[in-house]
Amino acid sequence: MVMRAAVFGDTGTIGLVDRDPPEPRPGWVRLAVSAVGICGSDLNLLYANAGASRGVQPGHEVAGIVDCVGDGVAWSPGSRVALEPLVPCGACDWCRRGLRNLCPDLKLCGFTRPGGLAEYVHVPADALHAVPDDLSPAVAALAEPMAVCVRGARLADIRPGDRVAILGAGTIGLLSILTARASGAGEILVSGRYPHQREFAAALGADAVFEGADALLAAVGDRHVDVVVETVGGHADTLAEAVRTARSGGRIVMLGVFEGAPALPGFEFFRKELTLRASNCYGRECHQGDFALATDLVTRHAGAVAPLVTHSFKLDQVAEAFAAAADKRARSIKVQVEP
Repeated sequence: MVMRAAVFGDTGTIGLVDRDPPEPRPGWVRLAVSAVGICGSDLNLLYANAGASRGVQPGHEVAGIVDCVGDGVAWSPGSRVALEPLVPCGACDWCRRGLRNLCPDLKLCGFTRPGGLAEYVHVPADALHAVPDDLSPAVAALAEPMAVCVRGARLADIRPGDRVAILGAGTIGLLSILTARASGAGEILVSGRYPHQREFAAALGADAVFEGADALLAAVGDRHVDVVVETVGGHADTLAEAVRTARSGGRIVMLGVFEGAPALPGFEFFRKELTLRASNCYGRECHQGDFALATDLVTRHAGAVAPLVTHSFKLDQVAEAFAAAADKRARSIKVQVEP
């Protein structure tokens, strides 16, 4: 038996290779992959780190079906699941506190372990979250980015009635509308660069949508906002924009991954006594872990989030899938691959 898997090449390319399917060891399962999302970190591995990612099998936004299990596993073959792609050591102080995302020996499917852009993937049994049989794999795979937003809303301490600004309207920004509302936000303002992103933001319930952070700030005026959720990262100026948008005593949560040192208006940050929190992946330190809550949210809001999957490709079209995800002129939000 041979399976197909997508791997990065050494010239910024991605293609298929034949590999032996994994045999599950004790406590692990072999997952038959149903749907995999492509996110900005995948695009960065391919286009910005050409060569450095050679041989990596990407894919961390994964939904699938349990195919076979190792010893000591309670899951049954045929179970439909979403994958929490963190593989921590399970023994360190961080892991014991539920902060698996901070484990110094953390491995991540799709980066430092083989990911889900393959017909099968080998994962720990405790990384799986059950989803209803009638939930589409496309929606189930949105549990991973939703978990990022769940943690962001929690670390931002969004409270009932808060006025919340979300900078960026990609998948994370759009799903943050739902987590902000679930946290009790009274008003949600969203800035998005592209027209189709702004259309989706309005459809998901944003109270006001703007072409950019400057337009949002102009509309906010002297009232400012209680919480700013930054979702862009990269080389954007959105952290500085977040400082300008937040009210005195306000809170900023950083979900975007910045390259280099982002600009921060130090005096304004000081004068306003702002709180800035970075949010990295998701954890289990609360009664209900971030990923478990995210799975519940995508299930309850399946009809609302399903349209975010704008493009779907087969595994042998993986290069076209990455191109569509990178080209916003294609009106892409979430591009997925169905092995």
